[in-house]
Amino acid sequence: MGIACPPRKFPTEPAIIHGTTVVTECAAICAYLADVFPQAGLAPPAGDRRRGPYYRWLFFAAGPVEAAASNRALGFVVPAGRERMIGYGSYEETMDTLEAAVSANEFLTGDSFTAADVYVGSHIGFGMRFGTFEKRPGFERYWQRVSTRPAAVRANEIDDALAA
Repeated sequence: MGIACPPRKFPTEPAIIHGTTVVTECAAICAYLADVFPQAGLAPPAGDRRRGPYYRWLFFAAGPVEAAASNRALGFVVPAGRERMIGYGSYEETMDTLEAAVSANEFLTGDSFTAADVYVGSHIGFGMRFGTFEKRPGFERYWQRVSTRPAAVRANEIDDALAA
């Protein structure tokens, strides 16, 4: 489940160039690609009731989840009573919220896989592999669902071939 990006040309990584458009940041790249290639069905259409949850989980992972996991990996603990001063509250609350989201349905917006699942699934798979996420049952079941999809298997085969 990767996104191939060009060699470093921009101060922020990763980046893609699509025509004359430059997009940086993984969540933005996922949202952009889903919108410019609507035939792939990776984003609910504008106006669809699932569009809100799609954005919510895509950007929840890009903000609170990434901050909570990074801070925990660095040994930073939010001081007691100061949780409301930081965007994610606490690592435990953030992970509880994310586990509930990935356990509620087959995918984040219901029964259809979206770019939010690409991004959130990548966070969960990476996090469990490298210890920034606890191996919770909900995370393990969700990762199994997203990582064994045929498109994910093909993407990993492409990545592995390029890495060789």
